[in-house]
Amino acid sequence: MVEVVVALGVVAALAVALVTTSLVTQRASRTAKNNTQASKLAQERIEEIRALRDRKGFGELVNNTGAACRKLVKPSSDPVTWSLSTASPCPEPVVLDQTTFLRELVISDDSPSSPNIRVVTVTVSWTDSGGQQKVSNVTKLSNCVNPLVPC
Repeated sequence: MVEVVVALGVVAALAVALVTTSLVTQRASRTAKNNTQASKLAQERIEEIRALRDRKGFGELVNNTGAACRKLVKPSSDPVTWSLSTASPCPEPVVLDQTTFLRELVISDDSPSSPNIRVVTVTVSWTDSGGQQKVSNVTKLSNCVNPLVPC
């Protein structure tokens, strides 16, 4: 009888350990998936801003003067029709796999001495079981033909 009780205790302890490990693994997997999706959303917006600059010119990359963030308005898939706006909602909500990501775009001047360079920062934030998370991607875009020669 004692052996049966000890065996049941060992089985119960193993079952609890397996369930706990499974839950921790699922949480880590979900966090990694959300982090990857957020990184892709940030990189996607950087590439869209680069396409906007290439198709419509550097002058389209107006900094965020007086606005918390900028919104990319895309009425079609052609970057010639795109524009930057300060319209709501900002940050922009994006829902993927039942997770709401908030994507924020900030465009600023690199420095007063370099008016031909804009700093583009895209921050994607979301909330999961670990709390508030965020990913940021920063790049500099220039108006220079040859990036090796100062303009």
